[in-house]
Parts: sequence; C-alpha cells; structure tokens
Amino acid sequence: MPTLMDVLVLSADAGSWSHMGGWGWGMAIFGLLFMMLMVSLVVWLIWLATRRPGSSHAGRRGAADLLDERYARGEIDSDEYLERKSNLDK
Repeated sequence: MPTLMDVLVLSADAGSWSHMGGWGWGMAIFGLLFMMLMVSLVVWLIWLATRRPGSSHAGRRGAADLLDERYARGEIDSDEYLERKSNLDK
C-alpha cells in the first residue's frame, strides 16, 4: 500500500525541474534583491525627511572663513568678530 508521500511524489510532473519549473533559486535571489532595494529606499526616505537644510559642514566652514577674511581685512573689529564667531559655533 503506497503512503501519502509516495502518491505525491509519483503524481508530480517528472518533466519539470522542481516545484517552480526551475525558477526556485532565481526567484529566491530576486526576492532577496527586491527586499534589499525596498529597505534601502525606506532608509533613504527617512534620511531625506530627517536632515535639516543648511546643515552641511561645508557651509559652516565657508561662513567661518568669510568671517576670518573680513576680520583680516579690517572690515569688522575684534568685538564684532568674537560675537559673530560665537554665533557660528552654536
């Protein structure tokens, strides 16, 4: 008397490679890549939503450099220089 497993195995199509017609590993890899893409997209969107405009360090360095240059040229005095420098460091 054949068991249930024997019936299932014998009833399977012998001509196909596997349950998904040979696409088992391909679909697994595609699924993994798709999930990685979705996670990356969510992380990128969160990063875009949480960053502040004007928070780059290059802009701050540029403002400090401009302040140093104005002080060096004598356009501003030392009190104004120190006040503006402390505002930039905040």
